[in-house]
Amino acid sequence: MDCPQERLSIAVLGSGFMGTAIIKGLLTSVRPGHKNSEDFKLQIHACVRFKESFERVQKVLGDEAYRIQSATSLHAWSSAVDKADVIMLGIPPAELRSISENMPLCKSLRGKLVISLLAGTTCEQVIDAFVLNEETNRAEQFHVIHVIPSIGAQNLDSVTMIAETDHAGDDEKALCDWIFRQIGSVHYLPEELMNEATAAHATCNALMMIAVDAVTDAAVAEGIPRSLALALSAQSLKSAAGLLDQGMTPESLKESMSVAKGITINAVLDLEKGQTRSAISDATRNAIRYTRNMT
Repeated sequence: MDCPQERLSIAVLGSGFMGTAIIKGLLTSVRPGHKNSEDFKLQIHACVRFKESFERVQKVLGDEAYRIQSATSLHAWSSAVDKADVIMLGIPPAELRSISENMPLCKSLRGKLVISLLAGTTCEQVIDAFVLNEETNRAEQFHVIHVIPSIGAQNLDSVTMIAETDHAGDDEKALCDWIFRQIGSVHYLPEELMNEATAAHATCNALMMIAVDAVTDAAVAEGIPRSLALALSAQSLKSAAGLLDQGMTPESLKESMSVAKGITINAVLDLEKGQTRSAISDATRNAIRYTRNMT
């Protein structure tokens, strides 16, 4: 799928862990001279507050770092936004107001596609923060789309959730869709469910971290070298997740792997004795409540 535009300039405001992952994924997917991008020009501005932050971004990007430009002050942010077609808000939600107080920056945002990566913050709340005290129709000032990608963006494996709203035009929606399909899969859902979906996704990340860490430590305690234990744990999770992604249900996966007196079914029973299922359910529901109260 070709980009709706021949040239695309993106300013990522707040290039933290997620913003940097998106930048890395886009640079990996859209390479100069590639047969699918020969006539397409991509420009990215990484907007951070400190020079040290940009150095961190450069370190993550490695050999691709030369392809991005830096903006390390709010004045430079305004200049980057002026040049950009798309602005990604990667700042913490609590910093939204400080950005909205920068009037030159707010004026530069008008008429452009603003992709909000802010968890727990609706499109309407973003518009409320950036709208100017003028008679101009709000819908004509900003095109805002609420997007929650995953850290897999840097490996072109993001699970991206996009809210279905009327806060952006069809052209802007098509451009947003193209951007995130370059770095993984795209899933649409009503904005009123974005908090719940974001929290469920975050809980899966937390579960994965704890599960891999626990299995790795236990395997090391039983004699397996740590690097091998970590690789086996991570790849096993990836393999099982791939089967679920292809249509298997948790029940059918458990049944297929649970032979009589087998290792897997005994491990499942041990986990059930530890009330793992209820702990995960409680963590998910608590994460949802937390996300709802972020703003």
